Amino acid sequence: MKKLIFVFLFFGIAMLYNSCSDNNPSAPQLNQSDQVVNTLAKKSALNLTGTANTLFNFPPLPDPDGSDLPVFWKGTIDFGDDTYGIYFLSYDAPRDYSQASPYYEDFVIHEVGNEAYVYVKGWNAGVVTNANNPPDYPSKFLANGKIDEAYGPFDGWLGRNTHIRGEVIWRTDGSGLPERAEGTLRIN
Repeated sequence: MKKLIFVFLFFGIAMLYNSCSDNNPSAPQLNQSDQVVNTLAKKSALNLTGTANTLFNFPPLPDPDGSDLPVFWKGTIDFGDDTYGIYFLSYDAPRDYSQASPYYEDFVIHEVGNEAYVYVKGWNAGVVTNANNPPDYPSKFLANGKIDEAYGPFDGWLGRNTHIRGEVIWRTDGSGLPERAEGTLRIN
C-alpha cells in the first residue's frame, strides 16, 4: 500500500512539473487577446509616500473647481524635496470628537499657490477614531482610496491605490472642532 501511495505521489509531481514547464510542447499557446493583462502592474512608477500637513477650515471653503462639495481640510504635502498643495472635498461634515467618524472625500494635489494647476485627483474613505480620546489628545485616522486623474510628475500613478494615515489635533477653545491634521499619503 505504501508503494502504491509513493507511485501516485511521484506520478502527480511529474504531471505537475510537466504542466508548468516552459518547454512543454503540449501546453496551449495563448495569444495576447486571450490573456488578462494588468496594466497597473506594468507601470514603471514606484511607490510614493508624502507627508501632509493640513488645517481645518470651518466654516468650510468653497471647492476651487466649483462643485458644491466643501473644503474642510487644506494644506501642503511633501514628497521628498518637492512640496505641493493638497485639499480635501468632504461629503459629510465632521462629527463631534467623542465619536468615531467615518468619512468619504475627494482629494486634490495641485501646484503650491495655484489650485487650478492640478496634478492628482482621487478619493478616499476612512474613519477618524475619536471614541476614547478627549479633545486634549490627538485622534487617529486611516483611509484607503484610488487615484482617478494624474498629470505631470504624477502621471505614472494613475489608477493606483492610496493609503492615508495620521492624526487629528483638536482645538483647545472648547469648540469640539479639529485644528489641524498631520499624516502620510502612500501611493502604491
